[in-house]
Amino acid sequence: MSIRYFATNRDCDNLGQDFNRDERINLQKGGYHFVDMEAYMSYYLSEVDAKTMPQGVIVNDSQGEVFDNFLNNSKIGSVVICVHGFCVNFHDAQTWYGILTDGLRHANNLHDRVITDPKSQQDANLLNGDGIKDGELIAFIGFSWPSNGNVLSYLSDQGEARSSAQVLANLITRIRRMENSPSVNLICHSMGNYLACQMFKQLVKEESMPHEPDPIKLKALSIRMGRIENGTTVDSKDKYFVDRYIMLAPDVERRQVTKCVEIKKEKETYVGPFYSGLEHLVGQVHNFYSRFDGALAISNYEKAPRKVLISAKGMLDKLTFGMIDFLERNPGEKWEQRLGATQQPIIAPPNMKSHNAVELSGREIGHSDYVDSKEIVEEIANILVSSLK
Repeated sequence: MSIRYFATNRDCDNLGQDFNRDERINLQKGGYHFVDMEAYMSYYLSEVDAKTMPQGVIVNDSQGEVFDNFLNNSKIGSVVICVHGFCVNFHDAQTWYGILTDGLRHANNLHDRVITDPKSQQDANLLNGDGIKDGELIAFIGFSWPSNGNVLSYLSDQGEARSSAQVLANLITRIRRMENSPSVNLICHSMGNYLACQMFKQLVKEESMPHEPDPIKLKALSIRMGRIENGTTVDSKDKYFVDRYIMLAPDVERRQVTKCVEIKKEKETYVGPFYSGLEHLVGQVHNFYSRFDGALAISNYEKAPRKVLISAKGMLDKLTFGMIDFLERNPGEKWEQRLGATQQPIIAPPNMKSHNAVELSGREIGHSDYVDSKEIVEEIANILVSSLK
């Protein structure tokens, strides 16, 4: 069975026109709304139009339907948020993660523990049955951001990912408010990892912070955000904003997660933009990579115009005696391999671990093959039930 509920900031402004002021404020609080994917797929498959979203697919009472009646169930001990990548339409996100969750249902460590659709008979039996203890089940929801579903929209999708980072943080904060206090885990694919890393960067630098009016819950959130006094002892299960973060084919450059070390008493000052967020806000970071992932090469297309200009700089220097320096290369404009094609650098955060998808599967793994490998799915299941240290 597929994931029933996706939180999304797609089409928010357009959909808000169908509600009155109070309804709109309540519905879009946090910058997103929840969509019932059964209703959405019924609409999509009848109209085959991925660009619009009718009012009827929105969950009007997300607090009651998604949180109170599902995620806040005492038997839910862990919530997994699945975030898709670049060039993915809404219906494709539901299908792709449906394949993953179908595999996880048969994984050794997650048999009869995965909940994706609380309205299905199978999942309802697990949530309401007497044979399941509190905290044993793992609930899956999705988060869909406005990727354009167009291979030529790489740069605009990166911008959409950056602007969606705060929205994802708001969703996680809402889950952290729940009474059953589940662990929170992310499974992100491709550019979805760029979005997640941007979120961690913004939070650790306090460029943006989730809103929390309750003083008691604000204190708990501050602990998870790393805003604690020196010497304060915090249990590992209460320490991190995100407990486990699984990166599938991450469209993130290796140098963005590195921190240079002292070499012969000469201290390098470079700290990658994502290093601190991953180190301080995440319990475990797992990078699944494949050197056969040719699709990540598209990530370099946005640098092609810059490369052409740089190539022309030598000729310009001869004509201007080197007086033009605005095309000088800097590290941020260099071509660099993505984490999704290689293991993490030795100077990545200490809580990051890499998994060779090819070695695990015994075959070549392409950009979208991760969810089709039984061995990779088993490894993901192992991670989701692992203990935090």
